[in-house]
Amino acid sequence: MRETEIETRLVYGFLDAGKTSYIRDCIQNDYFYKYGTTLILCFEQGEEAYEEEILRKRNASVAYYDGEEDIGAFCRRQIEACRPDRIYVEMNTMMQGLRDQFPACMHVSYVVTWIDWETLPLYFTNFKQMIRQMVAESQQVTFRGCPSKDLLEPYSQAFRVMNQTASYLRQDPMGYHEKAFDLFLPFSLEEKEITIDVERYVPLWLDAYDHPEHYEGKTIHFTDPLELRRTGENGPWSAGRVVMVCCMADLQFMAFAIEAETDTFDGGWVTLDALALTGTDEYGRRRMKLKPSDIRHVPPPDPLILDVNRPRSQGSADQ
Repeated sequence: MRETEIETRLVYGFLDAGKTSYIRDCIQNDYFYKYGTTLILCFEQGEEAYEEEILRKRNASVAYYDGEEDIGAFCRRQIEACRPDRIYVEMNTMMQGLRDQFPACMHVSYVVTWIDWETLPLYFTNFKQMIRQMVAESQQVTFRGCPSKDLLEPYSQAFRVMNQTASYLRQDPMGYHEKAFDLFLPFSLEEKEITIDVERYVPLWLDAYDHPEHYEGKTIHFTDPLELRRTGENGPWSAGRVVMVCCMADLQFMAFAIEAETDTFDGGWVTLDALALTGTDEYGRRRMKLKPSDIRHVPPPDPLILDVNRPRSQGSADQ
């Protein structure tokens, strides 16, 4: 069995989301013709198909999984037969844990998810957890066939919370690509003081994650309760809210680090006024931090968890 790592790209999406078309377009690139061989491992077959003649001209081959063989054994057998320099995997969303069964030599270097606009409302309503699993692993998410960027706006917050670092693209029916989401902020960045209630908290966190410089030197008034937490027994403090993306099994604490001269916080629930500063986290990434000027202990909110599971109504401040 080949022991060296093979560059592997995973292509996620529900049936007929555009996975085959994407892979087919990729192998048309001159890079694939001039620099080695490509193996396509196909775990799902839709209406589109790979043309054998085009694959042959591009030093590519495709292998279809029949559902009978052990997945690891299937991959190893195809790799031994083709000796590829790179692998594309057309994933099957319904096959849970598929990626975990790939042999160690398949080094996943890039993950992309394709979502068809026509089926997005149906799948978002009924298969949110599957969408989250795909999106959470992806470096790029493309919405295929969406005629207008405005149509995607109600979904912007939910997808950005699923994966804050992914690139989100819209592909219109003519094949034109553009950025899918422009984050709507329900407050003005021109103001020196910004008031944040529960409906504005997630938009603030998402924008500050990408652009902490937007808030440098501004005073932020948090009028709804935030939870003060400490990382470890003697670690730094942070203030934030637990957010649900899809279900109770998928929660994350979206918080801001607290910078203060004293370390005598009691924890619990608070409202606060704070000066926004730009600093770095433990990984050297630029992040917004809060330097409180006033902290007020308050009762816990009801509900305790913010739910961004549903798309917001267009024009609403609740993103």
